[in-house]
Amino acid sequence: MIRGTYSALGALQSFSRKVSSTANNVANSNTPGYKATRVTFQGGPTQTVSTASGPEQIGQGPVVGSISQNFNQGYLEDTGNPTDMAIGGNGFFMLRDPESGEADIFSRVGGFDFNKDGFLVNPAGYHVQGWSLDPATGDRLGSIGDINLGSSTSPVATRQATVIFNLDSRTPNENVSTSLFDSWDGRNAASANPAAPIDPANFDYSSTFRVHDSQGASHELTVYFDRTANDNEWEFLVTTDPLADRRSLDSAQQTAFAPHVRYSAANHKGAGAMMYGTINFNGSGQITALTAYDVPPDGQVSPSLATNRMTLAATDPYYRLPFNTTGDTANQQIELNFGARFSGQGTSFQPEPLASTQYADNSTTIFQDQDGFAAGFLKNISVDRRGIISAGYSNGQVLQKAQVTLASFNSADGLKMVGAGVYRETAESGAPTTGAPGEIGLGRIGSNSLEQSNVELAEELPRLLLTRRFFQANLKIIQEEDKMLGSLLDIKS
Repeated sequence: MIRGTYSALGALQSFSRKVSSTANNVANSNTPGYKATRVTFQGGPTQTVSTASGPEQIGQGPVVGSISQNFNQGYLEDTGNPTDMAIGGNGFFMLRDPESGEADIFSRVGGFDFNKDGFLVNPAGYHVQGWSLDPATGDRLGSIGDINLGSSTSPVATRQATVIFNLDSRTPNENVSTSLFDSWDGRNAASANPAAPIDPANFDYSSTFRVHDSQGASHELTVYFDRTANDNEWEFLVTTDPLADRRSLDSAQQTAFAPHVRYSAANHKGAGAMMYGTINFNGSGQITALTAYDVPPDGQVSPSLATNRMTLAATDPYYRLPFNTTGDTANQQIELNFGARFSGQGTSFQPEPLASTQYADNSTTIFQDQDGFAAGFLKNISVDRRGIISAGYSNGQVLQKAQVTLASFNSADGLKMVGAGVYRETAESGAPTTGAPGEIGLGRIGSNSLEQSNVELAEELPRLLLTRRFFQANLKIIQEEDKMLGSLLDIKS
């Protein structure tokens, strides 16, 4: 008779575990990334008894067959925090305990932030894993590792500057032409009574733009334009502040201008003047030819002798002007783009889609750009659907710096839960397969949001009530069997 009590007690123990699972689900119904657990029962051990028809099996109550995770998607809640991420679809974030060398922790909870050392971490301090990216190309650099954006970005010296302009075709040809390089005198800036290096009466138009040196400092460059005596031809002179000009002289110039090894406003007329040239247009106002010359320290370009003529290789698109304000041994070379590309022959140039022109309209600058920038400090970040983290800096640059890595498993049910929404791999789960969001069946990233618990209270509470009914029914069995046993004892006494 006591066998019924044993069966009921086994059921009570199993139902108690189910209640614990349900209680844990309800308690974590508002925990981001929590996945509900589900307890399933199976028949327990049996006992063989003799009957008139032969041996038969009597069950001894249920046992817990499995406690599994429900990995269905939870809803995504907007948080407004740019470092919060949610996975829409399959996959887990990869995390590394800083005390361990292995990235062996996996989570659906994307509540991240940057710690004092610049690492992207979860609230427990585990490091989020991903790839570093080349800011220029977006290509991945190296293998999967800790994500660290750093607090600043290094300066980048200008390598190319673009100036797109229109020069007024109505400007008359010069009757008496004084070339721009003759009009320029960098020594004026260093004289006892400083004056402008060039008289405004000696040019028709000027355009000023900014470039950056190797230390990130910004400098103004000015291009002066003046009509020549020839139809559809203009001369130009690219200049900077003569007092800031520290260009190194080449070996021939060092010999000719000894003992000087650098341009100097105190000594050189050509200080601050970096490139002289001419631009030719056709009747339609399109650039057809460009010539360019270095301006030597004495300022005497001598175009008729081609002494300082710049040449281009067939693959070179633009002329390069020498620039140096830092005192570096080598001069910085800046490609100057007027919206026309070298054709590969002579001085012939072909207009680009965005090109400088000579139209019957006021001379004006249409567009300016350059690729250098100063040092910058991290101000904000953004994360796109591919998990690419872009950093915005105080210098106005927005650079792709890292990409989050996701992991998937052949059997996510085999993962070992070590915290709310935090897991470790096991032999049953198999090894992780890693990839970028949106690749190989992995979900995409929802930024500024967190995945919430997938617990459905509308299912859990009725399940709890049903479990209580089963629990009470088995208690009733124990109570009734106890009464029956008591009756037997009464007969004996």
